Amino acid sequence: MDMVSDTTSPYPQMLPAASQFAAYMGQLGIQPDDILVVYDAFDVGTYSAPRAAWTCRYFGHKSVYVLNNFRLYVEQQFPIAEGELLNLPHRDYPVHEPNPNQTISFDELRSLILQRPREYQIIDSRIPGRFSGAQEEADPSLRSGHMPSAINIPLAAILDTDTKAVLPLDRLKALFQNAGVQQSSHLILTCNSGITAAALDLVLQEVGFGSERRLYDGSWMEWTRRAESALVIKD
Repeated sequence: MDMVSDTTSPYPQMLPAASQFAAYMGQLGIQPDDILVVYDAFDVGTYSAPRAAWTCRYFGHKSVYVLNNFRLYVEQQFPIAEGELLNLPHRDYPVHEPNPNQTISFDELRSLILQRPREYQIIDSRIPGRFSGAQEEADPSLRSGHMPSAINIPLAAILDTDTKAVLPLDRLKALFQNAGVQQSSHLILTCNSGITAAALDLVLQEVGFGSERRLYDGSWMEWTRRAESALVIKD
């Protein structure tokens, strides 16, 4: 995500241009009709894999799955390969311009909050302390708090405490219902820098929540630097 990102942005790990994404996939020898299975390292459990998978789908790759998860895969003694990575030959990967309605910009989100607040729900996956404002940010340029009317569902809440695997669907559905998420709402997903918000998108899709889901790529890294003080709420 560091290598394939918008290096002109002042915010980390922002989405790359479609041509940049296609060039990188071609370097890996990946083709659009390949079936991709994405997972995090054993000790991580689940963190970046949903974002990597979401990005592939965003740029038009159809068959993308997130393994839930590599730690369980190893513990259940499925086959594991070791040694040097296999380098596939370079192959051209076509450029696919994404649907802009899959994401939302700062300006559009600010306008929605100010003018049409009842038309959507915002879900924020940051840790509770940073969401509420009780825990100050390590970076002094960031303000702690959250967007008006946002609902906090941190990444840890959707994962098993021991394995860091995504919870069963019935528990996820109850989690969203108890948090006040409406099943047919238009949803805007945010976090610190757009990474763990993709995990929200993954599980919301699996449980059938959100008639429309849009990821705010700039997330808190952008919002806290650009939004006026009235749009940064502390509980």
